[in-house]
Amino acid sequence: MNEPMNDFERVWQAYPRKTGKGAARKRWAKLQPDAVTIQKMLDALAWQRYQPQWLKDGGQFIPHLATWLNQERWDDEPMNVPQIGQKTMNSLRAIYGDDYTH
Repeated sequence: MNEPMNDFERVWQAYPRKTGKGAARKRWAKLQPDAVTIQKMLDALAWQRYQPQWLKDGGQFIPHLATWLNQERWDDEPMNVPQIGQKTMNSLRAIYGDDYTH
């Protein structure tokens, strides 16, 4: 019977850059995250892996997992995408019609 995946392996599998596993495992052992923190990590990775800086140049700028753990990057907040104001939306509708917003 297979053993359930341990918490480090769950995060490693979710992490998009598979580099420096030994260093990441050492940092994980020092960190000893609890279940709440592990879930925060997994939740953060769900959106971080699609951020422009992580997608840029084939993932070249994704930090190694050890760095991500050292910097507690699971506490980062998503980038705010600029919202289109009502005045701009009205101008776009005037130019393109109502189909622009669908």
